[in-house]
Amino acid sequence: MIKKIILRLFLVGLVFFIGLVIYSDAEIKEKFDNNRWLVPAKVFSRSLSLIEGSSITQKQLLMELKLLNYRTAIKALEPGQFEHYGSDFIIYIRGFNYSDGFYPARKISLKIDNGQVIKSRVLDGEKGINSIRLEPKFIGRVNPLVNEDRELVTLDKLPLNLVEALLVSEDREFFDHIGISFKGIARALTQNVSAGKITQGGSTLTQQLVKNYFLTNERTLWRKGREAIMALTLEWRYSKDEILQAYINEVYLGQDGGRAIHGFAKASRFYFDRDISQLNLSQVATLVALVRGPSYYDPRRHGERALARRNLILEQLQAHNHITEEELSSAKQRSLQVVAKASSQTSSMPAVIGMVGRQLKQHYTVDQLNHDDLSVYTTIDPQVQNAAEQALKNRVAWITREYPSVPDELQGAMIVSSRFSGDILAIVGDRNPNYDGFNRAIDAYRQTGSAIKPFVYLTALQRASKYSLTSKINDRAFSLTASDGSLWKPQNYDKKEHGDVSLQEALVNSYNLSTARLALDVGLESIISLLYDAGFRRQLKAFPSLALGAQEMSPYELLKLYQVLATQGLKVESSVISSVTAPDGSLLDRYGNTAEQVIAPEAIYLVNQSLQKVVSEGTAEQLNTQLQGLNVAGKTGTTDDLKDSWFAGFSANYVAVSWLGMDSNESMLLTGSTGAMRVWGDFIRQVETTSLNLQPPAGIVLAKEGWFGDCLPFIAGAVPQDYSLCD
Repeated sequence: MIKKIILRLFLVGLVFFIGLVIYSDAEIKEKFDNNRWLVPAKVFSRSLSLIEGSSITQKQLLMELKLLNYRTAIKALEPGQFEHYGSDFIIYIRGFNYSDGFYPARKISLKIDNGQVIKSRVLDGEKGINSIRLEPKFIGRVNPLVNEDRELVTLDKLPLNLVEALLVSEDREFFDHIGISFKGIARALTQNVSAGKITQGGSTLTQQLVKNYFLTNERTLWRKGREAIMALTLEWRYSKDEILQAYINEVYLGQDGGRAIHGFAKASRFYFDRDISQLNLSQVATLVALVRGPSYYDPRRHGERALARRNLILEQLQAHNHITEEELSSAKQRSLQVVAKASSQTSSMPAVIGMVGRQLKQHYTVDQLNHDDLSVYTTIDPQVQNAAEQALKNRVAWITREYPSVPDELQGAMIVSSRFSGDILAIVGDRNPNYDGFNRAIDAYRQTGSAIKPFVYLTALQRASKYSLTSKINDRAFSLTASDGSLWKPQNYDKKEHGDVSLQEALVNSYNLSTARLALDVGLESIISLLYDAGFRRQLKAFPSLALGAQEMSPYELLKLYQVLATQGLKVESSVISSVTAPDGSLLDRYGNTAEQVIAPEAIYLVNQSLQKVVSEGTAEQLNTQLQGLNVAGKTGTTDDLKDSWFAGFSANYVAVSWLGMDSNESMLLTGSTGAMRVWGDFIRQVETTSLNLQPPAGIVLAKEGWFGDCLPFIAGAVPQDYSLCD
């Protein structure tokens, strides 16, 4: 009877065991085969070319190095260090896996003079290369769904001795055992019996991987039993190299606030701010020391413990003949070399990440973006982004401090593009650039006020036979009765009438009455058609108030319109993304810009001449003082009741739009010139740009009235009869 009970219990146990093995095998196969860690797409800025002839000043190069967290050194001995002697630089560039191949770490020398690289050469490493560049800045990740961070790495990309250090420290029998180590179990059992409780495990690396990847950290016999079964199954299904690589990418090695640091590659950046392939022996041992207890051996908080553990691992490496006595001595003499704070590995530019995410979702699934460890390269310029962030942040703080009547909740946005290529260089969606929330640069649709007026005048100036900059228009009060019986009665900001004025005078001084009359004369549908041609994509309604900026637009939409002015009538279709690569560096997609001439350059030139006068003598005259005479073109924008403050314009290099206002749409008591224009001016002062020098297209001639009149631009064939061509 007892034998039957024992047999039945044995059979039940056997069935349960077999079932558990089958279940564990299925669970392992499903998750491990897919190898689907949550690794959202990484986003990078543009990289900076440093070949001979590249345009860059010493100030710009130093700022780029600072933003990339390079450090000055008496002698640059490691990647991420540089020397600076007057106009000469020696830079130890970090390695990086670009879409056109891996670019190894190398030391270069540069000479910069008069804003140009006049000498550029490699001092060591590969010779004869024709591309010298600084790696792009890491911006952030697209849509991270959980509070953990990792960076995948393959075994062949690991630094020398990392695997050896891990095995001598954690699992010396790794390549011999079958997933569990009976020696380790016996050793742990003896310790646990002696202590009367579970105090030590005999876990192999395989068991540690199972615990981290499939199970929990609870210390129970049931969990340990499942761990052993799954470890055996894992070893049966997969090779030692596959298990080791998974462990190296999965192991928990620290905490960055609320974000867990998983894997040696991510830990390398977190503790040393460098790629794992660039670690020296001492740093390798420090990372391995963390496996036993990332908190207990945290090198930032518990340096002595970490140092002792690191040295023990180094001694173990030497004892097992993996390193020499000399290497041991040299490594032990080094400090921990941990950086006080690594470069941000979370999103430092949330507005950029948001825009990149939207564009990526047009071509990639959410699953791909969250799991495939894509690398996304953008057109964002770190220096331009930094200048835009600082300009908005500091000026808003100054305004709310200096003007007590301005609400403390004042918000803002700024967006910048390259004048000629149309590439998006900077996006700031909040007065706090690091705030990951509502992106006002893209999603804040606000009335533009007078910032839209240049397109009313552009519509008129395309009709050269009827309109020129000298044509007179009426700046007197009038009213219109709408179909619903309401009365529209525009007025000038100064509440005055100015009689007959020229088109240029009306635009330069932003007169509402003459602008509204001009809009009605050329036709609202014609203005709408031009805005569509220039790239505006949402529906516009033909209300007279459209000409004075009643239509709501985002800063991004207004930027696209001003881009057409800056490029002499070219509509540029651009993407903030330049390319996307797979984890192995292979190119998946490349994004390019397209340009189409949509408006005659002659009419554009006349408007731009007037926009320069807006700054030199019109509503933006204070900007001319702020920029100390630097030539730019632009237009202020102020809406009714002072709810919105705009400035849109361009320099020789950049097109930029700034906006200030309240999210509640309440009055914030700022005009375009007292608010957004100051932000715009601060930005232009921070970036190094040259004066705007407009070149007239072939269809422009200069003519003057009488003998002593000023030479003014006209479209050829449309010079007024009382004007004569200038010599």
